[in-house]
Amino acid sequence: MANPPDIKTFPRRIDPNMPRRGFYPTLTRGDAVRDILQPGEEVTSFTVTPNADATAAGLVVLTDGDFTPRYAGLTFAFWVEIANAMRGSSIFNGTGIVLGVEISFTTNFQQQDQITVGIRVANK
Repeated sequence: MANPPDIKTFPRRIDPNMPRRGFYPTLTRGDAVRDILQPGEEVTSFTVTPNADATAAGLVVLTDGDFTPRYAGLTFAFWVEIANAMRGSSIFNGTGIVLGVEISFTTNFQQQDQITVGIRVANK
């Protein structure tokens, strides 16, 4: 699946040859239309996965030990790296490429939602 047209991309890019890098997207809570969670709404379960294009480009979300994705205080935490087989790819030359990571979650209000965040991967 391609990135959504309104994807929010982290300002910090990563080098495909570097080991893991952490990212911390934060939800909003309130009663305004732009808020993702309503007052009293809490995330009860979630998954963090690269979208199809990111997977094809070698983006891996780490899932072990200290680098297991987590959620606390409206903030998700996850760590990524590029698979060894893709680290030398020319897709990361120049300005690189924005790869999408999908965060799907369920709340205590039995709502399901998904946000996609962008991570720019470029050779330094």
